[in-house]
Amino acid sequence: DVCSSDLYFTKSRRKFGLQTVFLVLLLVAAVVVANAVYARFNQIPVAFLQIGAGLILSLIPLYRNFELEPEIFLFVIISILMFNDGQNTNIRKLSHQFGTTLSLSVVLAIVTILIIGTVTHLLIPEFSLALAFSLGAIITPTDAVAVSSITTKVAIPGEVMTTLENESLFNDASGIVAFNLAIAAIVTGKFSVWHGVTNFLYVFAGGIFVGLIIGYIIVAVRIMLIRMRVDTPSVIVPYTLLTPFVVYFLAESLGVSGILAVVATGLIHGVQSDQLRLTTSRLQIVMTTTWSIVASILNGIVFVLLGVSLPSVINHLQQRDTSSVAVLVGLGILLYLIMTFARFLWTRFDLARIRAWDNHEKTRNAFVMGLSGVHGTITLAMAFSLDR
Repeated sequence: DVCSSDLYFTKSRRKFGLQTVFLVLLLVAAVVVANAVYARFNQIPVAFLQIGAGLILSLIPLYRNFELEPEIFLFVIISILMFNDGQNTNIRKLSHQFGTTLSLSVVLAIVTILIIGTVTHLLIPEFSLALAFSLGAIITPTDAVAVSSITTKVAIPGEVMTTLENESLFNDASGIVAFNLAIAAIVTGKFSVWHGVTNFLYVFAGGIFVGLIIGYIIVAVRIMLIRMRVDTPSVIVPYTLLTPFVVYFLAESLGVSGILAVVATGLIHGVQSDQLRLTTSRLQIVMTTTWSIVASILNGIVFVLLGVSLPSVINHLQQRDTSSVAVLVGLGILLYLIMTFARFLWTRFDLARIRAWDNHEKTRNAFVMGLSGVHGTITLAMAFSLDR
């Protein structure tokens, strides 16, 4: 009996492993198909095509009970994407816009969470204040990749797009930290303002500090490998791809933001780019191509997963009464309008400065900033986490 039981569990684990591999391969295949369709019919944003591909995948029986593990999602997908964003960030522009970036990604994020949480609690008293704040934390982080994916045919001012990209580097962490604090308050039933502020600063600043230190070490080792002429693609490419995983794991183990840590490490790679380029042209081409493909596939997987999860969300809504669904839809529209208006006012009245020649251009930039509060990967991960 013991032997048959062990054999049964071995077969079950093997079957589960094969199913997992098959699910991942289907996600990648869906991204490839959506990208191929976009190459032929580029009038539709590629993000919408990827969501459509996810909806088709949801018809496959394997995906009917599909559940995304938020921790795995952050570790496997988000860490790589944020590291890549960090290493491709223009350091000069980031330093020039540091005040604006900090204002949008931290101060505005916190203000938006407080406003949205308060409004939600007042409109739906059944939502505790902590739960309402967790909702605010979910919808606060913006995603420049999602913006650029949807607005491929729309001309966005370069200064505004740079501001959005810089903002998305850091406000993801603001949303995650605030979300974790709100969830802790829900679980424990207690919340201390002083503890919340100090914990936020520790996680936020600690993530940057840990990322900078580990980043310098990783870059130093890579420069050493280059000088030792051990800079073949078979060594450097895997070494670089493993970097965000190592940094994220170490930072989370220390109780600080893994997202900010990988961003900081990516920024260090950007600062040291001149040193890291002292290698063969072949390696540089391989590195650039590899990161471009990996980032494209992972970004596509995010939108495919969104499409896959939509049917289950709709099924959950159908289990509610019609009036409840109408209230939730109305609340979602209202909160989006509040967030958009807050972003517009914040930039229009120079609480976050964006260079403009006159008041007309300033108003236009503020309008674009307001409408560009599009959510993406981090919002999806937190939403799945709350659903669990």
